Amino acid sequence: MPDAAAQGRPRTLFDMFFGRREAPPDYYYDPPPRRATRPSKPPPAARRRSSTDSTPRSRAPAAAEVPSRPAAPPPVEKNPDAKTILVIGDFIGGGLADGLTEAFAQNPEAQVANRVNGSSGFVRTDHYDWTAKIKAILDEEKPAAVVVMIGANDRQPISLDGMSYAPRSSEWTAEYTRRVDQFVNAIKTAGYPFVWVGQPPFKPRGMSQDILALNEIYRNAAEKAGGSFADVWDGFVDEAGNFSLSGFDINGQTARLRANDGINITQAGKRKLAFYAEKPLRQLLGGSLSPDGVQKPGDLPQQAPAEAKAPARIDRIAPVSLNDLDLDGSNELLGATLGTSTASIKSARDLLVIDGVAAKPQPGRADDFTWPRKPVLTARQPPVPTDDTTTGTTP
Repeated sequence: MPDAAAQGRPRTLFDMFFGRREAPPDYYYDPPPRRATRPSKPPPAARRRSSTDSTPRSRAPAAAEVPSRPAAPPPVEKNPDAKTILVIGDFIGGGLADGLTEAFAQNPEAQVANRVNGSSGFVRTDHYDWTAKIKAILDEEKPAAVVVMIGANDRQPISLDGMSYAPRSSEWTAEYTRRVDQFVNAIKTAGYPFVWVGQPPFKPRGMSQDILALNEIYRNAAEKAGGSFADVWDGFVDEAGNFSLSGFDINGQTARLRANDGINITQAGKRKLAFYAEKPLRQLLGGSLSPDGVQKPGDLPQQAPAEAKAPARIDRIAPVSLNDLDLDGSNELLGATLGTSTASIKSARDLLVIDGVAAKPQPGRADDFTWPRKPVLTARQPPVPTDDTTTGTTP
């Protein structure tokens, strides 16, 4: 038998008399992970159980799985005269288009036309010129409303007359503002209502600061042209106003809104972007986009209003309300003039508050500051009678 000291502990008197007791090896070191291989033969306990019990035993119930979110119902078929919502923008605008498609999937009165260009903007007009292409897109789609979300790719130098200007410089800002105004005026001239959705914050701090300045340009251009601006910034920051990967979704549940790079949008974030655009769209397009105005399958048709009839003769009069002051041709309560006097009598409070005149102080009171002091009139005390016994004198 090997020495106990070789096993990691000294040999004791107990080991000399009774022998060393083997300790499980797991107490002294961590065994290497074993490969999950199927044993060639079952353990003895299993063999004994199989020989004595021929009925198979049921497996232990598995751990309760987390219920998955119910799948969204398939989109309904759109009506032939459904209103078209045209979405144009960059790669963030593409996420907005996906969110609007999900938002109006069950509405047969609205459909979304996705005409975004992921790497487009107002700086690189050599790649894609929105101002030159927007009229053709509008003539092709003939939308009921236009949703714009552009600007995530515009943090780069702008070229003008052979010169390159850094982002947010005075020359860069002037030229960029001119291009945005020109694009917005093209939509306004075509006669289409539009909603401009601002850019959300991004994980790089410098990028977020530039996006804030660009959002102000978009807001001013949209409002000047008669459009609407949807600000989504507060929906993608934490309580301190900093960028956040997670936040509340449209159902009020905490969800992941941004990808790990801090730039792209998750599916929950896309739906939240669409939530900010839905309200101005419903104001522009009326009740056709309202979920309450959509007739669901199985709904009963509304009953046609009955023909107008002559009013029935009323022989009873409802009780007069005590709060109705116009029934007797007057707007004053009864007894409003009782106890009034033509003479204006003002209290000491009215004199002090309204006229600024303090009441005359009474002599001897703490607020009497007249000088010389006037004698205080007090009740005259009767004289004290004296007798001969009191003084001890004799007449």
